[in-house]
Amino acid sequence: QYQNDQFSQEEQGGHFVIEMAPLSLQPYSVYNFMEVARGHHADAGGSGFHRKAGHVLQATMSSDFAKKPLAFQEYSKDYPHKKKTVGYCGRPSGGGGCWYISTMDNTQNHGPGSQQQQNPYEADANFGKVISGYEVVVPKIRQSMPKEGFLSDRSDWVL
Repeated sequence: QYQNDQFSQEEQGGHFVIEMAPLSLQPYSVYNFMEVARGHHADAGGSGFHRKAGHVLQATMSSDFAKKPLAFQEYSKDYPHKKKTVGYCGRPSGGGGCWYISTMDNTQNHGPGSQQQQNPYEADANFGKVISGYEVVVPKIRQSMPKEGFLSDRSDWVL
């Protein structure tokens, strides 16, 4: 469990903490997300949670870096898509800083063989997990979104 008084207090206000996956398992995916975060601007208009589904909350982060999708889908069976993990969305994954929080075990939805029949080994890259703030922040995000599915009107996106 993450122990940091600052984040324990801030999660009440809408913050959560993502612990990156071990570099020995997901080096490329972790590096890419760190580049997205490094180049992100909090006041950027192209960022926010924009999809509410039963199995994920999906977000996009505009960034000055890492604008292209991942060159390949990186996945490790030792770091599966469990509840509270975060992974890249789309094909190819990660384009435009698109990622999601799994709100349930998504091994069947986003793990090997779930995305295309032609390649039973391909899976979404899974680069971290929420270790603090999930129980407070995720319900707030879900409640703030006006409907299920993709939100095409950016004014409905949740920051």
